[in-house]
Amino acid sequence: MNRRAISLVGMVGLALAVSGGWVQAATECNGPPVSGTFPDGVVVNNGDFCFLTGANVSNGVRVNAGGILITCGSTINGGIRANGALNLLIGAGADEEVPPVNFPCPGNLINGGIQFSNTGPGVLVGPPSISLERNMIHGSVHLSGNQGPIVVANDRISGGLFCAGNAFDLDDEGTSSVITGAVRCKFGQ
Repeated sequence: MNRRAISLVGMVGLALAVSGGWVQAATECNGPPVSGTFPDGVVVNNGDFCFLTGANVSNGVRVNAGGILITCGSTINGGIRANGALNLLIGAGADEEVPPVNFPCPGNLINGGIQFSNTGPGVLVGPPSISLERNMIHGSVHLSGNQGPIVVANDRISGGLFCAGNAFDLDDEGTSSVITGAVRCKFGQ
């Protein structure tokens, strides 16, 4: 191929990547509670502690290894993906709203799937390493290879609940979720 043809192919590829939405600049979340609108998504990196409260996120949330995510009363379009996170608290139950945690954390609206892998065993004292409580989830939930306790309670999940290779069975804290679709997880006593 001559130089002109290679250059043209490269420019067309770059134009397609930019126009196709393949180049996204997600906002890094770390520090005190944040709210507001995040049109390009949110990323939580190693060592980051992200607390979304009343946020409106497009293009999803990604939690990288070593990150911690707490989200309360937020709308997340595009789902949540985490691999190797330390803790993931997506909504919380009434038991977390009294000491020692002592903060109200309403559930979230999540339009898209949830995929949590290799999380835990957790570093926050009190809550489980993964908590999905009081959420409306329009997509499937996949939990695999997680090492800490997992709570799935009082959610509405449209798309199924799937588990593989977790160290603990799920706990519903006495309040089961309404799940549309297959359930391939075991709940403990």
